[in-house]
Amino acid sequence: MNQMCWESSETMKKAVPTLFNTHIRPIEPKDFAFIRSLAARLPTFTVPSEYVLWFLTRFHPEYCRVIEEESGNRKAYLLAMPSSEPQNGIAIWQVAAAVSDHSFALEYFAAYLRDLVGRSSATSISFTTQKASASLRLIRSLAKQFFDCDAIQVDSVPAGQNEFEFRLSIASACVGDEAAKKMDGTK
Repeated sequence: MNQMCWESSETMKKAVPTLFNTHIRPIEPKDFAFIRSLAARLPTFTVPSEYVLWFLTRFHPEYCRVIEEESGNRKAYLLAMPSSEPQNGIAIWQVAAAVSDHSFALEYFAAYLRDLVGRSSATSISFTTQKASASLRLIRSLAKQFFDCDAIQVDSVPAGQNEFEFRLSIASACVGDEAAKKMDGTK
């Protein structure tokens, strides 16, 4: 299964841009209005200030990305950062997309995060969402596909949004060099 995890990530990286003429790139100041506008449409999201966006993208550019079509039309964004609790983790603050692009964006960002996990040696991904949401069901499916793990509920979020913290514990055999070694047949 771990080799399939790596292969599906590599397939995703190659197939999606070709099929949909999209790519993931670092967030730039010209994207701030798009991010703020999309966050404002989602009832449980905090609309990040331009300063917060600048700060995150300045100091964590690998963790803050936008999905963009060749035409320049932005489809979705990811705001995340490395975590210190748990150590060697990735904490996702927001992933947002228009309703019509939601499933596509989550899958595309899952492939990107799979690559980021390998480059950063992260051992977990933390995020918050509502317990019985369609998003959580999709995330659980993608976690199996890309990381061979499940999203485990950690705790409730005290902000009164009826959200809970979840964590993916990434198997060491399914990240970075280990997966690359399995792909080329070496141990």
